Amino acid sequence: MSSFEYYAPETMSELLDILSANQENSKILAGGTDVTVHLREGKIAPQCVIALKKVSDLKGISLQGTNIVIGPMTTFTELVESPIIRENAWLLAQAAVSVGSPQIRNQGTVGGNIANASPAGDSLPALMALDAVLKIISKRGEREMPLENFYLGISKNKLEKDEIVAGISFPVLEKGTGSAFVKLGRRNALAISRISAAAIIGYDHAENLITSCRISVGSVAQNPFRVRSAEQMMLSCPLNADNRNKCITAAFEEMAATLGKRASAVYKRKAGPEIVRRALDEAIRMAGGSWEAVI
Repeated sequence: MSSFEYYAPETMSELLDILSANQENSKILAGGTDVTVHLREGKIAPQCVIALKKVSDLKGISLQGTNIVIGPMTTFTELVESPIIRENAWLLAQAAVSVGSPQIRNQGTVGGNIANASPAGDSLPALMALDAVLKIISKRGEREMPLENFYLGISKNKLEKDEIVAGISFPVLEKGTGSAFVKLGRRNALAISRISAAAIIGYDHAENLITSCRISVGSVAQNPFRVRSAEQMMLSCPLNADNRNKCITAAFEEMAATLGKRASAVYKRKAGPEIVRRALDEAIRMAGGSWEAVI
């Protein structure tokens, strides 16, 4: 491991000053579940490492009006255990509990998961389905960006060298809305996702109509993404098995177009529709509905 300067600021002001002064070859240390390993293995050799663990403004989960606001240093364990998340964004709790081992969930952070830009980041499909927006700040000011627009490819995002994700926010799910996150890994424990899906469905019981539909998938393309064609075809549709299956087909077609000729493509073409089906079925169950004559 090469030597580097180490900073552990305690305030946002101090953090932004350090970021501004160390824009070349610096590395942010959040939970450290990836960065620490990469440092030890020599995969990265930054001139300075900036740890965020002492900046209290980057922690916590709060309900602000109709929005949930999450600090980027919030751990996956905190997401799983939060009553705010469990009651208002159940799929995010499901995604968080699927991350690695208890030790990794205790240490890993949602901000680190977002910034790493991994195709297999478990929290990302759930946050995209929730219409999450990032607050990005630097000493120059702040800006907001939908998570969906944040990525540029594997391990690439739109952060400038002096910027940091300072918050994640999204609307509380409305009553009558169900949500679910489903992940397929290589093995039952500590599995890196091979494919995942998040679904949010609004359901009008009186009219038996789907009122809203959001579907995101992960580990399919370079970054997770929303499956817009499948979402659109479900809107204002009656709740029945035929429409469910049409939605799965539309989702599969959009997913398959991103797979290319990778070695895993054949497997994912077979598994993809089933993962989407499971997410849809769980979401509608959570919304209090059931498919008719499910095929």
